[in-house]
Amino acid sequence: MAGFEVSFTRKRVRNINLRIRPSNGAIQVSAPLTVSRHLVEDFVASRSDWISAAQQRVLARQSIAEPELVSGATLMWFGQSLELSIQQIQTSEKRNSAEVDGGRFILRLRHDLSSEKCQAEMSKLLEETYREELQSRLPAMLEKWEPVVGVKAKECRVRRMKTRWGSCNIHKARIWISLELAKYPLECVEYVLVHELTHLLEPSHNSRFHRLVGEVMPDWKQRKRLLHLGRSV
Repeated sequence: MAGFEVSFTRKRVRNINLRIRPSNGAIQVSAPLTVSRHLVEDFVASRSDWISAAQQRVLARQSIAEPELVSGATLMWFGQSLELSIQQIQTSEKRNSAEVDGGRFILRLRHDLSSEKCQAEMSKLLEETYREELQSRLPAMLEKWEPVVGVKAKECRVRRMKTRWGSCNIHKARIWISLELAKYPLECVEYVLVHELTHLLEPSHNSRFHRLVGEVMPDWKQRKRLLHLGRSV
């Protein structure tokens, strides 16, 4: 309905009511028995920006939580579960480092760090590794999707975001992608990228916007649902 998946019911009520479930961001609409479905769809379309913002807030709260950073913990890496391995470097001359090797996320740290500094350094290394890997994958995705959408972004960068998966400055053709997406499957990253690229054609989350997204990415609803749930692929 209006580009959204909506649970629609008719009740003995006086007005059209719209609710976003705080548990999963699902959209629920109830309407009087005598109101036509066309009017209900127009109502949902008129509230599209509010719906999208409300769902983003739900998703931000459900974002994959960072686990306790100890050896054996599970970290998410582009939809895959990796085992965290913390290794000590026996000389303070070597730099702390991080790498993904097979099914492990390896952090190598100097042995002379205090417990507090060790945790801070591990968090820093994790963020740097997520950021560098996600940023390195964006050029190929842009090369794939820009000609499909029919636009070109002047810049596409990764940043930490609290309430959004992405944002688009339509005047500067600049796109920002949430750092958190490095934990999700690439299908989700592509969906967010196409979503933001489409804003260069249509700034609002109206019916035209969702039609344009659907034309270039017919499975966008499945990708969005996967992003909502944070599942592995």
